[in-house]
Amino acid sequence: MLDLLCGKDPLELGLRTYEGWNITAFLDHLSSCEKCSKSKESLIDKLNSIIGGEDIGERP
Repeated sequence: MLDLLCGKDPLELGLRTYEGWNITAFLDHLSSCEKCSKSKESLIDKLNSIIGGEDIGERP
């Protein structure tokens, strides 16, 4: 499970449903949440590992 820095529940926010993760809602939350936006890259990396994406390594 992905723990958001703001402490809110991804299920209650609609970021995760029975079908899986809602990527658009997740990115919207990162943009609008002050606490989560501070660690945007880290949270995206965590979600990427959860959904089975490739590790892209260091960002420029």
